[in-house]
Amino acid sequence: MSGEPPPGLGIGKSVRSVALECSAEPSPTVFVIGAGVVGTALAQRLVRAGVPVLGIHGRPTGQGGGALSGALPSAGELPGTAALADVILIAVRDARIPELATRLTTEVQLGAGQVVLHTAGSRAAREVLGALTGKVAGLGTFHPLVSITGAPGTEQNLDGAAFGVEGDDVALERAGRLARLLGGHPLSLSAEVMALYHAGAVFASNYVVALTDVARSLMVAAGVSDAEAQRALVPLLASVVRNLASVGLPAALTGPVARGDAASVERHIEALAAVAPRELELYQRLGREVLRLARERALPSGDLGPVGALLA
Repeated sequence: MSGEPPPGLGIGKSVRSVALECSAEPSPTVFVIGAGVVGTALAQRLVRAGVPVLGIHGRPTGQGGGALSGALPSAGELPGTAALADVILIAVRDARIPELATRLTTEVQLGAGQVVLHTAGSRAAREVLGALTGKVAGLGTFHPLVSITGAPGTEQNLDGAAFGVEGDDVALERAGRLARLLGGHPLSLSAEVMALYHAGAVFASNYVVALTDVARSLMVAAGVSDAEAQRALVPLLASVVRNLASVGLPAALTGPVARGDAASVERHIEALAAVAPRELELYQRLGREVLRLARERALPSGDLGPVGALLA
């Protein structure tokens, strides 16, 4: 993995400046179905990027729908406004996407030039949008590869984000354009690998949160207060992300396993065995992954054999 950002990513540029760079052709208009955290964040970001959002449909979540220039959330039957959008973006729970696709065929007078995208990362468009086949110009996936919560300002996480895109040619073109207008970049995927791609995303997001909770619990066991532990871990996590951005993999790796520091690893194992046997198993399993990366680095100073024996 290179430490350089992908070309054309627009790192350090505002969403508005990237949008201006993409303005050679008119921006597609968008209608969002789903007023939850993902749908609302995308709608807000699209508006900020100068992309016309004609409406957002779904149960209001109290996340600032008023920021959408009058496109307030609505519930009930899908509005006719959706028929006017170049892109209909479905941002609901995975299990509800086929239902929404079917409802679009009966509640909205779809146009031949429209594209329908969904935001689920593990499902291909043909699996969940099949009811729309032949009724619109294209079907695709538009998955924001970022962590989005209901916290205020969470839509800022979309700055510079990658978007997993999949589908037919028309959908890929329009999804890619939306990604670039948002200041991000598209990752082109095939239908067959969506679940594998999404599993990778889970490791880099949800599992990092779970591992952070393990780290917090060990610090609390060492006498640090819960609040202090969480506050201390955030800069550590941020420094790891900065290292990944600047030097990439595997050079961002640090720590006793990568250094071949068997004495420190042995002390860790003894301490965990005494008070946290469940965490010890996880420590050794992940330590073997760190060891694999360290060997890829071919550290000039290190004999990794003793560490490997401890982690076996």
